[in-house]
Amino acid sequence: MKTGQKTTTRTIRLPSNIDSILQRDAKEKRTTVNSLISATLTKYAEWDRYAESFGFICLPRNGFKLIIDSLNEEAIKRIAEEIGSRQPKELMMFIFKKISLDNFISQTSLFSRYSGFGTYEIENDERNYTFVIHHELGRKWSTFLAYLGSQGLKSTLGVVPKFNITEYSVVFEFFVP
Repeated sequence: MKTGQKTTTRTIRLPSNIDSILQRDAKEKRTTVNSLISATLTKYAEWDRYAESFGFICLPRNGFKLIIDSLNEEAIKRIAEEIGSRQPKELMMFIFKKISLDNFISQTSLFSRYSGFGTYEIENDERNYTFVIHHELGRKWSTFLAYLGSQGLKSTLGVVPKFNITEYSVVFEFFVP
């Protein structure tokens, strides 16, 4: 929860077995049950309700890596470009109700925080942006992210980035007019 944000007190009833799980997990995470519940509800409000509406699925990272690694480079590029040509824009409109660079960054932040695709950093100097995504899924995932992100930037903002792919990272560079 953001510091200084207005809060509401709400009382809820929980089955005792759920309360026991919350108590144990809060202790393991060195936090309070209230903070754990707040974080869980924040994730629901920021991500889960949209992911459910869009038909996202949950898959273990090693199983996902096996699927990605079974594809050839051309298939990865084709799939990434097809998804990137429509999904980022559709999801951005659904969540934020308008297309903008700030919303593109916010959407990437949500994906990074909740979907496990990787972490990101962004730097900008006026209208020049450098966007770095780091992950643990190998070169083919880097290729997928590069083509997905490139097409996503093009379809949402009309920006065509340059990108550089490494085994565990993708670096995008682009100019926003």
